[in-house]
Amino acid sequence: MLTQSLACAAAAALCWPPVRGSVVRLRALAPSVRRRGMPKPRKAFALGLVPLLFVMPPMVWAAGALLGWAGWRHWHARRRSKSGLAIRRAMAEALHAMVVDLRAGAPPALAAESAAADATRPVAEILDAVAGAARLGGNVAETLATVPTAEPLSAARARLVRAWSLSQRHGLPLADLLDAVRRDIVAELRFTSQAEAAMSGPRASAMVLAALPGFGLLLGEGMGAHPVHVLFATSSGNALLLLGTALIIAGSTWSAHLTRRGALR
Repeated sequence: MLTQSLACAAAAALCWPPVRGSVVRLRALAPSVRRRGMPKPRKAFALGLVPLLFVMPPMVWAAGALLGWAGWRHWHARRRSKSGLAIRRAMAEALHAMVVDLRAGAPPALAAESAAADATRPVAEILDAVAGAARLGGNVAETLATVPTAEPLSAARARLVRAWSLSQRHGLPLADLLDAVRRDIVAELRFTSQAEAAMSGPRASAMVLAALPGFGLLLGEGMGAHPVHVLFATSSGNALLLLGTALIIAGSTWSAHLTRRGALR
């Protein structure tokens, strides 16, 4: 009963509405009190969970930590994937702008500077280095080797160096070579988008399967079996909760690995 009461208190702390009238009166009495000093909902929720640390069994906290770590890892992977696609798309747009300037008669250094001015930071750093090497007559490959490059741009940087070297060595039009590099990046982005769309169905199925134990708990509570009490209030239930959480995370990780391999093929 104590555990349920503390959980309800933590949820109430998260949902508690701000008392605007009290804040106004406090500001009138003490002007030094600022809004940033007021507790935020996340901080209030975290403080509300502190008493649970002393009453909840260690296995329950371990299961919660595993779920939190798995959720953070999934969110970080999705964010890194979207960021990589955005960076490669920005590289393709910058190369397109550079090709347009080169075909209009602009020198390579000026075309690279103009494209870097409208590009995002990782792409702009590469193009600024290319512009500096072109203006001073240096080696583009050696210059770019000293520039820290994001992982999604490593292949594009290698193609850019190869195109520049071919243009200087054999006198090929630089605009055509850079346009070929841009088309390769666009083709890779199109293939990645199609593969991600094809894997959306299996990923949704994996998410449904991972959520089925939660629906099973709700069904058990509705039937009067009280599985939540067994999992949180008994030692054998705590062990089963930790084991089930580990199995869910292992299955989700394996499903993500399979769908990632399917998208790369």
